[in-house]
Amino acid sequence: MKFRYLIWCAAAVLSLVACKEEDTTIVDEFPNWQTTNDAYFIKLVEDAKAKKAAGEPWELYTTFTKPDNSFSAQYYDYVVVEKLSDGVGEAMPQWNDSVEVHYVGRLLPSVHYPDGMEIDRTYSGKFDEAVATPVTFAVSSMIDGFATAVQHMRLGDHWKVYIPYQLGYGANEQNVIPAYSNVIFDLRLENFWHKKKGDRY
Repeated sequence: MKFRYLIWCAAAVLSLVACKEEDTTIVDEFPNWQTTNDAYFIKLVEDAKAKKAAGEPWELYTTFTKPDNSFSAQYYDYVVVEKLSDGVGEAMPQWNDSVEVHYVGRLLPSVHYPDGMEIDRTYSGKFDEAVATPVTFAVSSMIDGFATAVQHMRLGDHWKVYIPYQLGYGANEQNVIPAYSNVIFDLRLENFWHKKKGDRY
């Protein structure tokens, strides 16, 4: 009996040691996340300005929540856009409009997500216009960065939209989104209309 008891004790100790070793190997998926996201967006704004000046299809839009001429914009006041393909027409959604969009949203690259952890999407797999169903939002219900971007889009525009956390989900964790997370959307504007849905473009 004593021998069996000693074996049981030894097994218990080994189990505790193993658990302790496993605990020490846990990896932080988002190390130094605020610093990483701040540094990323500061550099992105600088790079986007240079690319725009060189004639590349990049644009920076100041948040719609601040008047264009009455403040000195900081890096976190911008939404940065890479224009992947152009749509048609001149009309653009307004604050009190509704929009139909397709998108995939991601975070910045992290330990186990070299392309950025996916936080949301409106279609499965590769985008196929023939089968993808857009989702409908009121522009006024969106995070500031998303709302800023769509108010500059025309029908059929396909953009990659970079939003700083200050214009996104902020300094607090939101479901799967860690605090201080910039977000990147592959975004397509399918349609929009004013308060009466029959008034479509």
